[in-house]
Amino acid sequence: MTTYSQESDNSNVALEELKGEQDKMRDAADRKRLESLWWAAVLIWAGAVFAADYLAILPQFREESPWSWIFLGAGLFGLAGALIRTANVQLPKPTGWDYFWSALFLIVGATGFFGGGITFPILLVVIGAATVANQLFRHN
Repeated sequence: MTTYSQESDNSNVALEELKGEQDKMRDAADRKRLESLWWAAVLIWAGAVFAADYLAILPQFREESPWSWIFLGAGLFGLAGALIRTANVQLPKPTGWDYFWSALFLIVGATGFFGGGITFPILLVVIGAATVANQLFRHN
């Protein structure tokens, strides 16, 4: 036979589990919304880069193609978004994959500007600084 206090404890535990599931679902929905915003920003950026290339107003430093600009922009958007999400307590925190994809896009894009030799060390510094910022501004 269960007592009222045991039933109350069981219902409190079930309520806490339900709240935890709701928080996970809300975080997943927020992540999807932010991912959609990132894709929209990258598509707008890509359109602007291709338009500038077509109009011959895209700056040329070395032998980079419009794709270098697009990948560089995508990586910068991702890195900026991860840093903003780190500093804002109301947004879901970035994952390691957010930094990984940002670094990959930055490497691909920056290779067209600087060549492969200097790109990797620069990006290690940028990703290291982002990781430090992530730890400094992390909210529990």
